[in-house]
Amino acid sequence: MGLARNVLVVKAADVVVALPGEMGTLSEIAYCLQFKIPVISLGSWDIKGVIKAANIEEVVKKLSVLLKKGKGETVAQKE
Repeated sequence: MGLARNVLVVKAADVVVALPGEMGTLSEIAYCLQFKIPVISLGSWDIKGVIKAANIEEVVKKLSVLLKKGKGETVAQKE
């Protein structure tokens, strides 16, 4: 499926958690940013607009906030 798979994965999500990866991860992050789907990075690419998390507990906390508030709102707006 190639790149189409990455678009489908992103469009099916309310929030995406990016783990360390290569170009596929980078393209999924880019699609998230284009579609305004929040993306949390746990040791992945350092890109403007991506929410950073230092550990899994922080990911869970940020996911909880995002899922309660809905798509498109960043954790920074809540904190």
